[in-house]
Amino acid sequence: MGCEGLFGIALEITLRLLPKPERYRTVLASYNSLQAAGDAVTAVVASGLLPGAMEIMDRLAIEAAEASVNAGYPREAAALLIVELEGESVQVEREFAQLKELIAATGAQEVRIAADEAERARIWKGRKGAFSAVGRLSPDYIVQDGVVPRGKLGQALAAIERLSAQYNIRVANVFHAGDGNLHPLILFDGREAGALHRAEALAGEILRLCIDLGGSITGEHGVGMEKRAYMPIMFSPVDMQAMTDLRQAIDPLELANRGKMFPADDAQVSSNHAPHPLEKAGVISRV
Repeated sequence: MGCEGLFGIALEITLRLLPKPERYRTVLASYNSLQAAGDAVTAVVASGLLPGAMEIMDRLAIEAAEASVNAGYPREAAALLIVELEGESVQVEREFAQLKELIAATGAQEVRIAADEAERARIWKGRKGAFSAVGRLSPDYIVQDGVVPRGKLGQALAAIERLSAQYNIRVANVFHAGDGNLHPLILFDGREAGALHRAEALAGEILRLCIDLGGSITGEHGVGMEKRAYMPIMFSPVDMQAMTDLRQAIDPLELANRGKMFPADDAQVSSNHAPHPLEKAGVISRV
């Protein structure tokens, strides 16, 4: 896990099947600020509850979802929090009573509880379609990925709003709040001169923010090529060398997934990777 293809190829994977939960309880709460929604997640986590899902959508994401699938979200809200409990009926009902008290104490403007499967599906329809729906708001966007400690979600979201204003670039936030995994969507128009560069600069600021708050530059999307430059910011030279040594011990010729994860110059990491010295000598060939 986490090697991003640098150690080899998976030839066999074993899966464990889990039974479908007996009972769901789905709650949608609206807030007058993005930070308030983030702080509500912190309160739920601190209570000891372990919801099956906790998701946050900000005003732009709500606007996009409503335009796309008409999920019936409160349009005046600055942020929405979706919390879903799942499991055995007795356990879920007990936790649901606790969750209602917690949400009421977080200052939610409105709280909706899915009365049946149709209402539950409608709540999730807007969230699941939010990423593609953002295309209605902007011709281009960057999906960033980072993670912060759940206790600092509110702080992180407030900082992202400040950065958005500073760069004068709209940012739609849709993310997995239960694990602090941020997915800010940075909206720009690639037809404008310098727009992509400014959007990428803002994306980098958000990654630095995640590091500063004690989080990581990878929530679930990995490093790949896009985030390599931030690895030395997050890890010490000793850490970086240890990772490099491990990779070379397993793949000394660095044939597997070249140009990923580790910082390197443009000649080494361009899409047309520079040939390995042994390739030049004809000892190895690239598949």
